[in-house]
Amino acid sequence: MPKRYYWLKLKEDFFAQPKIKKLRRIAGGDTYTIIYLKMQLLRLKNEGRLLFEGTEDNFVDEIALTIDEDPENVSVTVAYLMRQGLLEQCSDDEYSLPQTIES
Repeated sequence: MPKRYYWLKLKEDFFAQPKIKKLRRIAGGDTYTIIYLKMQLLRLKNEGRLLFEGTEDNFVDEIALTIDEDPENVSVTVAYLMRQGLLEQCSDDEYSLPQTIES
């Protein structure tokens, strides 16, 4: 089976954006930034959505399992992204990352 590649476009000033700079400055911020980027990549594979399919008890635990990250770190990241408008809940089982650039 051939490998499938996805392109993740970031704005040129991605790391200079105040919301990302603030994320990186909190304790563990570099890890949280990586989690955010992994969520963006996951979103590309799911037609622009992050879906809660019920594999785990909640969205955070399911994302953590999917991207191989600690659930506590994912929880902090998700909470931050929601507060900053970088992650939006569309329905009980669907989330979006509005800042992710469509290719």
